[in-house]
Amino acid sequence: MATTLDQIEAYLGARGLKFQRDEANGTVLVPFGFKEAGFERVLFVVRLQENGEFFELIVPQLFHYPDGPNKLPLMQTLLHISWETKMLQWEYDPSDGEIRATIEFPLEDAPLTQRQFNRVLEAMLQFITVYGPRVRTVLETGSDPGRRPSQQPADELARSFLEYLEGRAPSGGGSGGDEPPDAL
Repeated sequence: MATTLDQIEAYLGARGLKFQRDEANGTVLVPFGFKEAGFERVLFVVRLQENGEFFELIVPQLFHYPDGPNKLPLMQTLLHISWETKMLQWEYDPSDGEIRATIEFPLEDAPLTQRQFNRVLEAMLQFITVYGPRVRTVLETGSDPGRRPSQQPADELARSFLEYLEGRAPSGGGSGGDEPPDAL
C-alpha cells in the first residue's frame, strides 16, 4: 500500500504546519525559520517516489560552498555528522556547491504512519538546529568545533595509518599493526 501526498498533507495539517503542494514536481513544501541556528528561512521538501513506495525529506540549498580552502574540512565534518546521527545524509552538488540534508527510506508495502513522519520531521528540525551552526563555522573558518583535535599532524597521521594497514611498525616507534591511529 503506497503513501500519497494527501496523507503527507494530513500529517502536516495535524501538526498545524503551513505547507504548499507542488503538483508539478510531486512534492509538498514546508517552510521553517531557524533564526537561532543562523538561518532566515529553510524549506523542507517532502517527496514520494516509486508510486509512493519511497519517502524523502530534503532540505535543499541549506549551504553553498562551490570550492575553496575549507572544502576538505567541510566534507570531513559532513561525514563526521553522518557518523554521529541516525538517518541524516548529506548531499553535495559539485556543479554549484549546493549542500542539502536528506532523510530517505523505502516504504515498499507499508504506508508511512503519522508517528514515522513526526520522527523524521523532528529529527530534521533537530539536525538543522544542532548541526547547522557547526557546519557554518567550518565553512567560515575551516575548523570543526565538534571535532577533537588530532594529536598528530595530518601527514604524519596518514603515514602512520598506511603503516598500520601494511602491518609495519609506525615510524614513531611502537609495535606496529596493533591498533589503528586515532584520526578523529
